[in-house]
Amino acid sequence: MKIIPFEALYSTEFQINEPMSKTQDWYSRRNCYNALGRPKVSHTLLWTKNCSATVRDKSGAVLEVAKNQLIYTPKGSEYRVDFKDTGETETDTVVIHFQLTDAGGEEIVPSLLPVLCLKNVESSMAMDMDNLAEEMKKNIVCMPKVKAIIYRIIAAICQKQKNRVTRNRYACIRTGIELLEKDSNLSISEIAEKSGVSECYFRRLFSEYSGESPMTFRQRHRIERAKQLLLSDEHFSVGEIADQLGFSDIYHFSKTFRKFTGMSPTEFLRKSATR
Repeated sequence: MKIIPFEALYSTEFQINEPMSKTQDWYSRRNCYNALGRPKVSHTLLWTKNCSATVRDKSGAVLEVAKNQLIYTPKGSEYRVDFKDTGETETDTVVIHFQLTDAGGEEIVPSLLPVLCLKNVESSMAMDMDNLAEEMKKNIVCMPKVKAIIYRIIAAICQKQKNRVTRNRYACIRTGIELLEKDSNLSISEIAEKSGVSECYFRRLFSEYSGESPMTFRQRHRIERAKQLLLSDEHFSVGEIADQLGFSDIYHFSKTFRKFTGMSPTEFLRKSATR
C-alpha cells in the first residue's frame, strides 16, 4: 500500500470500490466505537452530523472533532472514538466505507493516521451524504450514483488540502500555479515575474509542487485537452486544435502529441475509432 496524500491525490487517477454508507446512532451504544486490536478492513469517512467526538489512535495520537466535521481513517488503522453530545432521536453520524486503489489496482492510502478533512461540511455535501446513506438502504442500489457521490466528496477534500498546501509552502508562486493550471499563454519567465520571483526559483518550486517542470506540466495538460477535442462531436481538424491550444504549427503539435501519447493525432483517432 503506497501513501498518496490528499493534495497529491488531486491530480492522481484513482478508483473507488466496495462502497458502503449508513447512518449511526451512538446514544444507545454507550457513545463509543472501539477498533483497537481490530484493524479496519476499509477506508472510512465519518461525518459528525449531530455530535462531536474524540478519536484516539493506537499510537496515542488524539484528534478532537467538532459537530459537522468530516474525518478520514485509513484502512488498517486501529482507534477508539468517544462520541459526545449525542441524542436519543437524532442521527449522530454518517459513515462511508470504501476501498481505494490507483489506476493500476495498487492500494493507496492518503494518511496513516486519522485526519480531519473538512472543518465545516457545507450544505451541498451534507445533502450528498444523506442521499448516499438513503440510497444504500434500498433493495436495489444504484452503484454509479453511490460512487459518484463518494468521488465528489473525495475531490472536495483533495481540493481543500491542495489549496492549504499551496497557501503555505507554495504561497509565493500561487499566482503562477493558477496561471499554469488555467493554461495561460504567458511564457514561463512572464509567469515567474507575475509571481514576484526569479524564473529559476519559480521553475524549481513549481517542479517540487507538481512533480514536473512548468513546460512539461503545460504541454501534458494541453495534450489531454487535445485528445478531448479530437474525440468531440465538433470534428476539429488537427490544425484547428493546434491553433486553439497555442502550438506554433501542426508539426510542433504532432511532435508534442507523440511525445506524450506515443502516437500521432491521426493514429490516436484511428485507434480510438476501433475500440
